[in-house]
Amino acid sequence: MEPAKKTIFLCLMLAITVEARTRPDRSIYDLPPNQWVELRKDLQGARPGSAIRYVPDAGAFFLWGFMNANPDLLQEHPVMEIPEYDVVTFGLSEFKWQSHIPKSWELEWSKKLPLAYVPRTYSGITTGSERTVLRGPTEEEPGVPRPDLNVAFDQVTYHPGSRSLIYFTGGLTAAYHTTGRHWSDLEPEHRPPPVLGGSLAYDPVHDELVLFGGGHVAEPDATGRIVGHTGTWVYRFQDRDWHPLQLAVQPPPRMNMRLVCDTRNQLLVLFGGDGQSHYLADTWLYDLKSRQWRISKAPAGPEARAGHFTVYDPESGWVIVGGGYNRHDLTDMWAYDASQDRWQQLAGEVPTGFYLSADLAPEQRLMILVTSTRKPGDTMSCNILFPVRTTYGYRIDKGTILHSQQPAEVHRALSKRPEQATSGSAGDSARRQAQAKRLETLPVNQWVHLADPGRVAPTRTWGSATFDTDHSQILYWGGEHCGYEGNDVDAYDVVAHTWRSGDAAPDYPERLWNHGVRLAGVTFQGKPWTVHGRKMYGYDPVSRQLIMVRPIRLTTGYDPKPLQLFPVVLTSEYQSYKDALVNPPSSYVKHVTWTYNPDTAGWELLGAAPKGLDTLVTTSHGVMGVNVDWPSRLNDAGYHLPWRPSQPPEDKAIYLLDVTRKSWKRLSLGQPSPQNVYEQTTLAFDSKRDQVILHGAGKNRDELWIFEMGTQKMLHHLWPRGRESTFRARMSF
Repeated sequence: MEPAKKTIFLCLMLAITVEARTRPDRSIYDLPPNQWVELRKDLQGARPGSAIRYVPDAGAFFLWGFMNANPDLLQEHPVMEIPEYDVVTFGLSEFKWQSHIPKSWELEWSKKLPLAYVPRTYSGITTGSERTVLRGPTEEEPGVPRPDLNVAFDQVTYHPGSRSLIYFTGGLTAAYHTTGRHWSDLEPEHRPPPVLGGSLAYDPVHDELVLFGGGHVAEPDATGRIVGHTGTWVYRFQDRDWHPLQLAVQPPPRMNMRLVCDTRNQLLVLFGGDGQSHYLADTWLYDLKSRQWRISKAPAGPEARAGHFTVYDPESGWVIVGGGYNRHDLTDMWAYDASQDRWQQLAGEVPTGFYLSADLAPEQRLMILVTSTRKPGDTMSCNILFPVRTTYGYRIDKGTILHSQQPAEVHRALSKRPEQATSGSAGDSARRQAQAKRLETLPVNQWVHLADPGRVAPTRTWGSATFDTDHSQILYWGGEHCGYEGNDVDAYDVVAHTWRSGDAAPDYPERLWNHGVRLAGVTFQGKPWTVHGRKMYGYDPVSRQLIMVRPIRLTTGYDPKPLQLFPVVLTSEYQSYKDALVNPPSSYVKHVTWTYNPDTAGWELLGAAPKGLDTLVTTSHGVMGVNVDWPSRLNDAGYHLPWRPSQPPEDKAIYLLDVTRKSWKRLSLGQPSPQNVYEQTTLAFDSKRDQVILHGAGKNRDELWIFEMGTQKMLHHLWPRGRESTFRARMSF
């Protein structure tokens, strides 16, 4: 064979091999019963955090949501290229995902897809708390409105009356009309808080949508205390509006689970989920006739989990759940029979993935499941992307589907933090004695490694610590991006030489967060989410509490009542007003003050904080701080903005917190103030001279400023030896 012909032949054979592997020549009826079979693998196109839904009128599974295979996607860019259209469908004849392009643009966009608008991202990851906007009509004729590609979790359901998939994501209630291939904003007068990770289900009895679950909001509970969840809401097509249901009994808050409709028993069924501090294993039933919740009395069932799939099989009357994860990935599958209030284990090993979603085509008795996994060869340990989409099928044969007749076991909620993570915290007399001897003989002016504590605290990235003088302990909090995920406070007991966690079951974000950034709202329990601690907290010897100014991020357009009077920065974390590509940005922050009691491990939202206050220090007068406001010194891409001494000065001031009055008092007025402060600007308290020292300002960020408490004045600033001042500060401190 000639070389050129041989090359063409080999390429053709390779193409045929790949095509056969990705487009199997088989019917759904050729699939073996009651086992998961891989149908297709696509190296990109996975939509982690977005669910598939079967549309009976189309005879296909639909998928919409954020996707990205590029970790270098710039966070300031509001658009990105996409490998397939926003909406794709999976047909049962070809076992292939296809772009569901609007008919009027099918010819043109089949050649080259349009760019997609996306919410704020970080290293190719978005959280779901960013606002979703339905953009359009556009200047193109006739115009194709499309929502920002966001993550929706299971907050999507099919409405047969309008032949539409209804989504609630980023505060937007939108319908995708599967027949006409177009979007519309339902524009309700009222709307639920912009929860993420909840579930939306259709109520055929009342022609309503029921929304339950989800978090990352900031709502008042019955006592007025702020919490990170809301109750049950319904969308009524009759008046095209959302309504909260005032119910005496509701399930505990949760995320990453699905609510499905059992049409035979006229119930909505809910199992498990992510309780933030625990994985849940309870089963709840919502009676469609009475619109009331009740907990199942089934004595046993699946183990606690989140991220599992849930579908309803009308032929058997079973609610089927499978897979998901708790402290590890799970592969088991179960059926719940509401008529008998009983769980039974089913045959089949569920595929695993970072995120999975499934739905059922009831006429074919076929479940389709998609997973999101890493690209082969990806060795990233942070900012990990999961672009590979693998599609599986499971053909139900009720005759052999039961795994065994063994009764299910009793399972309870499972703490996210393993018990061994706190081992070594208890007191040990020998360790205490050795520590006392080491401290007595500690050499002066020399750093000594205090090795082998009873317990080692987790690494909390990009943070600091503060000393609790009343309990002789170091308080250590924070973590976030590529670091520790829990929101507990660790305390190093100097005398006992060990670290102790203040919370037996800390709150952790659900795993789609993926060591990312920009966690919104508060936790279910009303506590702050973890974030880089930087210098945002300090111990207050006056109130004997830790004080923290961790802001609360909120979805743009959402202004909850408890925080309406708090200072606002309508800016994303790494973005100033000067060059934002999307304005207003898709989320914003409220400046707040938190207190933490080391004795009770209790958090309280004390009140507002001055705008930009983010750098604190412990003093004998209480906690003091300066509004460094380091994010304002960055451009939209996260790089430092240029600064010149001739620029108009910024108003930097020093504040003192009065915990009893729940307010900050500004101490400096009409005095010079440091300029060009930044993320590493540091405060220290000189107790001998009763003064606060600031380091890190000026052109080279090496200036030293001193505020004297006795005179309440910034009397002078010191320059490095051999240097002279090149400008005169003109604003108050």
